[in-house]
Amino acid sequence: MNKSNKILLALSIVLLLILIATYYLFLSKDHYVPDLFVRGDIEDVINLKETSSFNQVKIEHKGKKIKVYKLEDVVNRALPLSEEYELVLSGNDGRRAVIDGKQLNFSYLNYSSENGWEVINFNHPISSNIKLLKNITVVDKKSDFFDSLTIITQSENIIKTTVGELLTGSYTKKPFLRGSSTLNVDGQLYSVDVYSEKRVISLADLVDREILGRTVIYNKKGETLIHRDGFLELTNNKISYFNSESEEWLEDITGIVLDAPLTSNKDVFYDSLHYLEAGYKVLVVLLDGFGYHQYNYCLDEEIIPFMAEIENSSQAITSYKPVTNTGLAAVLTGKAPQENKIYSRDFKHIAVDDIFKKISKMSLNSVYIEGNIKILNTSIEPILNPDLNQNGITDDEIFKKTLKQMNGNANFVFVHFHGIDDMGHTYGPYGEKTIEMITQSDRYIQELAQNWPGKIIITADHGMHSILNGGDHGLVIYQDMFVPYLITDGGLKDE
Repeated sequence: MNKSNKILLALSIVLLLILIATYYLFLSKDHYVPDLFVRGDIEDVINLKETSSFNQVKIEHKGKKIKVYKLEDVVNRALPLSEEYELVLSGNDGRRAVIDGKQLNFSYLNYSSENGWEVINFNHPISSNIKLLKNITVVDKKSDFFDSLTIITQSENIIKTTVGELLTGSYTKKPFLRGSSTLNVDGQLYSVDVYSEKRVISLADLVDREILGRTVIYNKKGETLIHRDGFLELTNNKISYFNSESEEWLEDITGIVLDAPLTSNKDVFYDSLHYLEAGYKVLVVLLDGFGYHQYNYCLDEEIIPFMAEIENSSQAITSYKPVTNTGLAAVLTGKAPQENKIYSRDFKHIAVDDIFKKISKMSLNSVYIEGNIKILNTSIEPILNPDLNQNGITDDEIFKKTLKQMNGNANFVFVHFHGIDDMGHTYGPYGEKTIEMITQSDRYIQELAQNWPGKIIITADHGMHSILNGGDHGLVIYQDMFVPYLITDGGLKDE
């Protein structure tokens, strides 16, 4: 090959490389796809930047045939928490449109270099066709309490909201320091501080009041934190709580209790041990499903005369989730779910020593009297009581068995009545048969007290709220979270 041909070949190769580089530069610029998040009240966050798993359809728009994504398919992939929701379509220019999630038949998403992500709605007014779209927020319109954040006091449910609702409302973008580092270059120090920007709401702003008392925060798992000047953080489908100074963080919170009482039904554990160490016998009566609101109602109606005469009474908070397994474990261990590992009805094995084991180490005797099923794996076996007379409840059998066991050598008797909860589920917390069961329980406790030469502690595992056809529990609402806590002496006789 002569010299001129070599030069020509080299120039050709250089030109080819330039053309290839130019092509790929143009291609990458033309095919850059920005983030577009489907967020809010959904199970899975979707980023439309990753479109490979979505099918496209062809439509005609403004005289052109284009390939687009069906908006309904995209939203369904994110798994909305209910079938009733709104979509809030937010653009980079501040424009926003709200459409009904049930009216997405002819709604599409398209990406172009000119308009970025845009919504094309054939059946909606043209003002709904947001260009330069940055977020699609699902706002649930039929969320149940479990999928919501509830904020309560001891006597009121004051806020029920969702992450979708908060993401489309007012919040602050605030930088938080993640860390600092320094590099030494020829004796000169170069430092950098690294921040992360979070979407946050202060609790005081959310509830529109000053936070003064003890405030307890729960997440959906059942873990808790005490509020200390932290923030609520809004991620794409969760509300979390964090305090950057103390480095406390609680993911996916479900409830906040303002002005929470110091008294808890966990106090049964410590009060019982205190009285036993002082030489008293102790009887604990656990009234399943007896909420503090029901207790107050019965006081007002003057239908629980024995409990009404107990002066040492207070409002106590139970653990989340307010169901039998969790509340019973709190009472028997004095620990919250993150320590005893009983988070819901699905858990039975207690991870810490229960009160029966503690009492055994004191060389004292315990008796545990239950209904017809074993609820937790306790260190002693419960005495079970089937419904022998088939009247639909086991409380009469439990009462008779307790009277018999109190005449033995037990220093500690723990009795778990279930009738109030059973009636409450069927008839509601204020149903006639539920109130009759509460009154009957008061009579049972009075007779037990007359035959017990020691201390008596009366409380509940959880409360109960009304539903359409009865009652239920398990939510961070005041009806479920607060129970009575009473201490009295036995040996009381009618004059």
